[in-house]
Amino acid sequence: MRLHLKSVNEELARRGYREELAKGAGHFFFQAGEANDWIDRTVGVRTINSLTLKQWIEEYHRLKALNQQMMKTAKANTTAQRSPKPGGTLP
Repeated sequence: MRLHLKSVNEELARRGYREELAKGAGHFFFQAGEANDWIDRTVGVRTINSLTLKQWIEEYHRLKALNQQMMKTAKANTTAQRSPKPGGTLP
């Protein structure tokens, strides 16, 4: 069975996600919803049929988790940089 962008996006919507898959130059990427704020939202495959529908949904979940972790790490690093040093004051 050949897969199409429409079928991946319909499955994302059926699961209640606002993000959608789009085609780039030599890759695919998630856009809209939370994906617009993601640092990494690309999947490095050339054709939609490089992955199954299940694998596309898994890629969505992988990228969502990866971006949440990156944002959490970035926030922790920012907070740590602003914290006063023992016996010191804020920079």
